[in-house]
Amino acid sequence: MFARLSLTLLFLFIMACNGHKETEQEECAMVVCTEIYVTLTVSVKNTSGDIIALDSFEVVDTDTGKNLTENYSDPEYQYYKEQGLYPIFSDKYHEQYKNSEAVISFKGYVSNNKVVDQEFIVGADCCHVNLISGPSEIVLD
Repeated sequence: MFARLSLTLLFLFIMACNGHKETEQEECAMVVCTEIYVTLTVSVKNTSGDIIALDSFEVVDTDTGKNLTENYSDPEYQYYKEQGLYPIFSDKYHEQYKNSEAVISFKGYVSNNKVVDQEFIVGADCCHVNLISGPSEIVLD
């Protein structure tokens, strides 16, 4: 009788453990992350491979309408223009987007004319943001 009761309790315990889903905090608690700060960027060029310097750009979460464009100092923005490389998503938003995905829209302007309108799917894991879908280089005609 005691053996039968012990086996039943053991069986119930094993079944209960198998049905346990780890929470986000439990999943990430055992992960070792690097100390680097990740920034996802997109380059903008013409068909000849020349850099396109945007006068301005914006990044918006299409689901919430939240503007994700970071504020940059004049020297920082000048650097981005010279490189034709524009930040679209960074670890600044890691916690907000952890273990989820979002569609963001990148719009670039030259002389107040929209020349770039590109969507990306981005997300974040336990440690950093990542690009799920979308080009790392935009080529304009």
